[in-house]
Amino acid sequence: MRLHALCLIGAVTVLAIPLSAGAVPPHAVRQAPVNAQQAAAAYACPLGYYWEPDAYAPHGKFRPAHCARRW
Repeated sequence: MRLHALCLIGAVTVLAIPLSAGAVPPHAVRQAPVNAQQAAAAYACPLGYYWEPDAYAPHGKFRPAHCARRW
């Protein structure tokens, strides 16, 4: 009886592993990198502002992309 239960558990485990791994392999799901022009096209800044891409400031602090005031 224990041998039958062990075989059943093993068979279910072997069949369940590929299902839990996911249908799409990770290397197949690739997103194109977004550059500053694509980001600016996705979000339009109001008049008097321009799109500032994300980058590190001269003193080393990271600043995310945002609309900056035109001088």
